[in-house]
Amino acid sequence: MNNGEYKIAFFGVKSWEKEMIEREIIKLDSFGVGIFEEEVQDNLEMAANYDVISIFIYSKMDSLVLEKLPKLKMITTRSTGIDHIDSEACQKRGIEIKSVPTYGSNTVAEYVFGLLLAISKKIVVAHQAVENGEFTPDGLTGVDLYNKTLGVIGVGKIGQNVIRIAKGFGMNVLGVEQYQDPLISKKLGFKYVDLETCLSQSDFITLHVPSIPETFHLINKKNIKLMKRGSYLINTARGGVVETEAIVWALNNKILAGAGLDVTEEENLVENVSVVMNNETSKEDLREVISYHLLKDRDDVVFTPHNAFNTVEAIERIVKTTVENIKDFCRL
Repeated sequence: MNNGEYKIAFFGVKSWEKEMIEREIIKLDSFGVGIFEEEVQDNLEMAANYDVISIFIYSKMDSLVLEKLPKLKMITTRSTGIDHIDSEACQKRGIEIKSVPTYGSNTVAEYVFGLLLAISKKIVVAHQAVENGEFTPDGLTGVDLYNKTLGVIGVGKIGQNVIRIAKGFGMNVLGVEQYQDPLISKKLGFKYVDLETCLSQSDFITLHVPSIPETFHLINKKNIKLMKRGSYLINTARGGVVETEAIVWALNNKILAGAGLDVTEEENLVENVSVVMNNETSKEDLREVISYHLLKDRDDVVFTPHNAFNTVEAIERIVKTTVENIKDFCRL
């Protein structure tokens, strides 16, 4: 089959990527490409018409959704992670999965330090004070990064870029990684340690691991107690990597001095009260949403809406790679 014989659609398209998608889909040589703001699960009747579907992380391609898509032959997600896709069910159906593995290793690393500086220097609170007419530095004392220890949990492409930036600030770095590479450690100037050592010795912790069963609640109510009193936690990975209740507890007990969070557990629920109040919502989901709301208005937390990837350059790379993924599949 050639491109023109496949029906192709993009779901979960946001305003900031729509123009780029429209510009790039010309290269697909296909008669009409669907572009939809809705997620797949919210528009199953339309999604069932397509052979190739591009999604973002909020389209949950579980087995129940896949059953409603009999024509589907390929999913290309506009993200690095594929935890929102049931890989086993796709394999059984012969549905190919593609992602965008390298779009934003520098982009996310830069964002990490945006959050880290915002929370450690109290920049957001200072800005709010000025907006309220309080032009004084009282109560806005921050901490230096120089000569402090940064713990990087996950030393892949993003983690390595974080380490490079940290060295520019004069920080010491500890790395946690299942598959350790002594050459990378020597080149970047950091030391590999286990998770417990990293938590207990770091002044700042940043997470860069995928969302898989092994990393679910990697930071939790038990081990967050190991962190240094007055330390800071940054999460730009996935919400489920950190137990939200643990962050609330650690802040209340002064173990954490602050947290910079770009992700949270059950992101699809936190703004949807009707979904949260649904009888089908589990107690675990409800606890996570309540914990989120306990965090979001605190002065010692900087919260952003899963935005670390969101730069002009990164979106261009995501869209171009996604279109290339579709082109390559359609040539099979």
